[in-house]
Amino acid sequence: MKARLKQKRGILAIAGATAGVAVLAKILLGHFKGGSNETIDGIHVRFNYSPSEILKQANEVIAMSKRVYDQVATVPLDEVSYERVIAPLVNLETEEFPLVQSCVFPRLVAVSKDVRDASAEAEMRIDAHNIKCSMREDVYRVVKAFADKDEPLGSEAQRYVDRLVRDFERLGLNLSKEKRNELEMLNTKIGEFCLLFHQNVNEENQLLYFSEAELAGVPTDFLKELKRSKDGKLEVSLKYHHYFPVMERCKIGATRKALGIAHDQRCIRENVPILQKVLSLRHTVAQILGYENHAEYETAVRMAKSPEKVKDFLEGISARMSVLARKELRRLREMKMEEEGSETFSMYDLRYYINKAEEAEFKVDFEQVKQYFPIEVVTQGLLKIYQDLLGLRFKEVHRPQVWHQEVQQYAVFDAETGERMGFFYLDLFPRSGKYAHTCVCSLQTGCVQSDGTRQLPVAALLANFTRPTREKPSLLNHGEVVRYFHEFGHVMHHICSRPSFAKFTGLRVEDDFVEAPSQMLENWCFESSALKLMSGYYKDTRLPIPNDICEALVRKRRSFAGILTKRQLLFGLYDQAIHTSPSVDTASILKKLHLEVMEGIPMAEGTNFGASFSHIVGGYDGSYYGYLWSEVFSADMFASKFKWNVLSRATGREYREKVLKPGACKDGFDLLEDFLEREPSEEAFLRSKGVL
Repeated sequence: MKARLKQKRGILAIAGATAGVAVLAKILLGHFKGGSNETIDGIHVRFNYSPSEILKQANEVIAMSKRVYDQVATVPLDEVSYERVIAPLVNLETEEFPLVQSCVFPRLVAVSKDVRDASAEAEMRIDAHNIKCSMREDVYRVVKAFADKDEPLGSEAQRYVDRLVRDFERLGLNLSKEKRNELEMLNTKIGEFCLLFHQNVNEENQLLYFSEAELAGVPTDFLKELKRSKDGKLEVSLKYHHYFPVMERCKIGATRKALGIAHDQRCIRENVPILQKVLSLRHTVAQILGYENHAEYETAVRMAKSPEKVKDFLEGISARMSVLARKELRRLREMKMEEEGSETFSMYDLRYYINKAEEAEFKVDFEQVKQYFPIEVVTQGLLKIYQDLLGLRFKEVHRPQVWHQEVQQYAVFDAETGERMGFFYLDLFPRSGKYAHTCVCSLQTGCVQSDGTRQLPVAALLANFTRPTREKPSLLNHGEVVRYFHEFGHVMHHICSRPSFAKFTGLRVEDDFVEAPSQMLENWCFESSALKLMSGYYKDTRLPIPNDICEALVRKRRSFAGILTKRQLLFGLYDQAIHTSPSVDTASILKKLHLEVMEGIPMAEGTNFGASFSHIVGGYDGSYYGYLWSEVFSADMFASKFKWNVLSRATGREYREKVLKPGACKDGFDLLEDFLEREPSEEAFLRSKGVL
């Protein structure tokens, strides 16, 4: 699965509970307009603040939020109305979000460490403030009084009120003052620890040094890009754009092991104690709120509804995959014995021998496949496919206001009506201090504003693809093409959703459904017609990828599906295990699960990838199973609707209308049943893995 940064809960869920009135929010917006920061084309988020300006804006957002919160809290309980209680909540959520993102987004993208540090500090202040606001019992009492009036509302407004009450009560607002104070303290600590965990991972900069002989098998073009130490050794970081090429191509087992162990030891000293504290605090919070554990608390508002259902799902899929995974591992072990004379097989051998087996089976050097995927051609083809499929038109914005000169900005229009629907940014190459993985960030929500006009959604896609050189453009391997296509699917989900309320924009669907739309769209990267549109030989881009390579890539998708699915199951089961117990030793749990799930492959001594497993600290805690859960639904959608014509505009438009447009205005199961016209099934997923 592809890493994606869903906006932190401190911004999305808690900011959604921030109350206020539209006029005061407009005063706040007006304060930041003018000069070089004047609003352009309805985009309110800013990228050019200095450290002091970031902190100033954060403080003013906090001050204004507190002021409007106080005002809503004073509404007499016998005078509550939609206009006085609910509308202010809706309006401020809409207008505050881009202002908050102006403070916190630079932490992921700014070149200046001073700006990143100020952004991290701003995020900590805003998160702490939001926790305090979310624990305001006086505001909850007013909202609950309105909800209890049972005033007739439209479906989306009623859903908003129901969710608002639910979210307040999931924070303990219906408990005693003593319990609320305790929860506020605990949640503040959790937020601080989580932010520190992420900072440690993001700032991690360990380097390893290898001779050229120790990197035998790694492509020459990749080696040319590496820096050299004074003694002539090549410098390899633990970032993905270095890690994966070495683990997939290096013939030297000792090198793979050294790099792999270093990768799985990242931030152990700093982050294992932090993770242990977070887990303990989460468990305490869950029990105060009446849940048995944190996993039960998290799944209660997701499609799965309970940890028991999640456990049955994960263990059921694992059992179905075991026979296939064991067969695949026997083959890989035989290959290692033949090449290295060793029967001991570790996780650090997995990528290398899978890659070697696939090249032998498919008679294709998949490293050379990169020559057909220069990033400019991939981007052009990707944009064309999405435009045609979803009935959209993209137009690049010239001289955009961006956070780095390499960033591109596009406006999105409806192809039929010409209506402008939103904007997106592409930030595709690594640089010092930038978020090291691939993600999509919502910068501005698409919804109806207080004056009745629609605020445009804005999203940013952050990636870390190999930089172009004087000799060659940036060339993507096929896995990177899939990742790019997947992440852009999240951009489209954000842009195409059309709710009235910011709370129900596309990326706010249940966490165990949010990946399904993009996972479904990954299928296009395994269809010849789509691959032809996204490819072109880098020396002559008029030459698309050959048919035999297309066929190999299509067949490769099912290659080693058993053991690779097992790897994903390991992550999900680990997440559930650490979030269903009051006290855990994360290393011991991983060690036990590794042997069980990975069919006897041990975890390397002294490692603990939980120390850098950002997902379970930053939004997927208790719900990491959602990747596989939603993949089941994505397989069903594709097999049922698109398999026989992936470029069907009619089906694509139906998908946009029934799955993307509603956003979170409907539950995930309802979206699926509307599109499939029946209940979803696991059959297509199991067939896609070669089990059925």
